[in-house]
Amino acid sequence: MGWQTLGDSAWLFRTSGREVRANLQRVLRLAERLRAAAIDGVTDVVNSYDTVAVHTDPGNLTEVGRRVRELSTDDDGADRLQGRLIEIPVRYGGEDGPDLEEVAIRLGLSESQVVSLHSEAVFQVATLGFAPGFPYLLGLPEALQLGRKATPRMVLPGAVAIAGAQAGIYPCASPAGWWVLGRTDFVLFDGSRDVPGTLNPGDRVRFVPTREGLHFPKDVGIPENHRGEVEVLEAGPMTTIQSKAREGFRRWGVTPGGAADPVSMIAANAMVGNPGDAAVLEVTLSGPRLRFDRAAHVAWLGWRGGGKMVDVLAGEVLDLRSPLGSVRGVIAVSGGVQVPEFMGSRATDCRAGFGGFQGRRLMAGDRLGLGLDEARVPKPGGWRVGWPPLELPGGEVEVRVLRGVQAHEFDDSTRRTFLSKAFRVSGQSDRMGMRLEGPRLESAGREMVSQPVVAGSIQVPPDGHPIVLMPESQTLGGYPQVAHVISADLPRLARVWPGTVVHFREVELDEAILAWQELTGDLERLRLGLSFLMP
Repeated sequence: MGWQTLGDSAWLFRTSGREVRANLQRVLRLAERLRAAAIDGVTDVVNSYDTVAVHTDPGNLTEVGRRVRELSTDDDGADRLQGRLIEIPVRYGGEDGPDLEEVAIRLGLSESQVVSLHSEAVFQVATLGFAPGFPYLLGLPEALQLGRKATPRMVLPGAVAIAGAQAGIYPCASPAGWWVLGRTDFVLFDGSRDVPGTLNPGDRVRFVPTREGLHFPKDVGIPENHRGEVEVLEAGPMTTIQSKAREGFRRWGVTPGGAADPVSMIAANAMVGNPGDAAVLEVTLSGPRLRFDRAAHVAWLGWRGGGKMVDVLAGEVLDLRSPLGSVRGVIAVSGGVQVPEFMGSRATDCRAGFGGFQGRRLMAGDRLGLGLDEARVPKPGGWRVGWPPLELPGGEVEVRVLRGVQAHEFDDSTRRTFLSKAFRVSGQSDRMGMRLEGPRLESAGREMVSQPVVAGSIQVPPDGHPIVLMPESQTLGGYPQVAHVISADLPRLARVWPGTVVHFREVELDEAILAWQELTGDLERLRLGLSFLMP
């Protein structure tokens, strides 16, 4: 089927063959060629079972598209990619495999037959996604194929599971709709390594039954910085350290993440003389109360009455506990919040448990370091930054979208409903996804294998209620994508409150790219304007 755009920030190649393993071999070879080409502007190359996604940004999309289409997508007839054969010990059944008995009953097999079929198969790693190090495994025997569970629930790290024609291993505690047959202590991911994923697409996996106990490394945490220059007296409901996206690791299932509203992050940093990607505090609903042990320049956006820079003296307390104007706000401090870089970014990934401050939201008593405060900052005074505008509770927004890569899974009537009816932001929304309430969208209902997604992809799960994927979403998704929010509108969507009414308007790719150029131009004009206030 060739190349097509995936939103306005990626290109997607889909094979046209019907043989699953042949499709996988083809996309694995293409992914290798794309990585070897080292095309400027490409941030990652990710494959699924039958697709390859080349990630970039709207500013580079056109040129990257020209370059990828110059590469041959034909199979070169080289030897089949075998990969390494890796044996993984598994404790089946009991507390380790809570679904083994039900799976056996549903399939008309004994538990020992299920274990034998699962452990005698040789699986192939098709791709990594959903969570850091999570392998999607090809080769599940037909006799073990069973649709997903009706209701997802939490599973433990190391859960060995099956669903449909797929098998996998959960590297961390996670909600899951797959059937758990057993558990392993095999380490799937270690972000401190140069190659963080233990398994790679193309590797082969065999599960080996064992009765030995499982040994999981103790989480010793990251030592707190007791010499930090900022003490968190009260943290607020959800305050995290965020920075630039963690690019280049999608192929191992690591979400880029970063600031949910990068526009506000860049703007607030400009107000205190920081680089645009310096680490900031991202707050939700209401802010923190902070005590500064050293003088600093501080700016905040997202509050009523915000948008200003103040000088805070050593020993002073900054109280930002008042409710926000937008649902999210940003606090920037001169020098930037200093935490160790992890996989190229200081951003917190709460789901994976790394980055930021101990991989978690901030709590009272945490102490944060600050970088060197050497930059020139605008003179304090009566000036105020009123951009980006607040998204107040009870609002209504129009969001521009591009046609989804699986829009064909929805009939014309459903697509018209999506574009003509209003939706409302659900309270069950977070940095991973924004759930929408409103008319149900019916898809063809076909069981999908997981496919690449981008921030802004709008997936439709079986209940028919769309989910807009936000910056901390998974890297692959198993639900059809009816549309993609354009990159220029996604930061605004990150600022809206639950209850906000959302209307979608479909646009062409040219408008999406132009909107991105206008947004980056607005940021540059803000930086230029602030430069005139420098001493």
